[in-house]
Amino acid sequence: MMATLSDTSIELNNVTYGIAAIDVGNSRVKIHHDDVHLSFPYDKEWKKNVQLHFRDNVSKRYLIGLSSVNHKQTTAIVKVLQRIPGHHVLNAHTLLMRNQSELSLEEIENAGIDRMLGTIGALARASAPLLTIDCGTAVTVNAVSASKHFLGGVIFAGFSTQLFGLAKQTAAIPEMTYTPPTRTIGINTAQCLMSGITASVVGGVHHAITQFTEEMGVKNLPVVVTGGESAPVVEALKLSGMNVQHHPHIVTEGILILLSKATIENIQDSIIGKILS
Repeated sequence: MMATLSDTSIELNNVTYGIAAIDVGNSRVKIHHDDVHLSFPYDKEWKKNVQLHFRDNVSKRYLIGLSSVNHKQTTAIVKVLQRIPGHHVLNAHTLLMRNQSELSLEEIENAGIDRMLGTIGALARASAPLLTIDCGTAVTVNAVSASKHFLGGVIFAGFSTQLFGLAKQTAAIPEMTYTPPTRTIGINTAQCLMSGITASVVGGVHHAITQFTEEMGVKNLPVVVTGGESAPVVEALKLSGMNVQHHPHIVTEGILILLSKATIENIQDSIIGKILS
């Protein structure tokens, strides 16, 4: 499947383009094209790193599908990309709204673009009905019906977000980085935190899956897990016997799928106009 996406080329105004995807997340920007997967935190170098990659390290022009849940960084990255000759930046949300044959949104009022794109990526990996779990700054558990209707889901704080919140709200807890626990019963504050937060996230995911399965009336639903903090969740769900697949790039794969199936008219309508400095 991915080889086909990697080989996709689109001719626009007599110019041939490859397809690329950028996911602007809460804490990182992720780039995906061909067999390349890059991820940059929002440090002082991130815009330079994106610019250098698409200016100096690619061999063709790209139609770059852009999705974002981080409005603060969206304008910045579009400006960076538009300064590089040869590429076009496209609004992935517009592409999604123009192609609901991949995923129907009739059942929901609104949802984060990353949740919907991840579902499209997951549907290329497993058959509907299915569930997706994205473990990042927030954890989302999302449900898709047999007829590929996005049904919605649940959202709660991820591992690192819970740690950060406790450090900010509790005087005795310092800021620390999440690491999976080696034991359940902690003997110091750090161990107790890691064990407790793991129980919170893994337990929340397991509860959501159980309730979704009951509400949807389907047993042993395929569960596709993604996200930078997904490893402890994948391990726990596999140990519980669930039908779990781990695919780290389903959000950007969803963008590439939409690009590969878009009409020329919809591609043209999705191109983001020049943003002036």
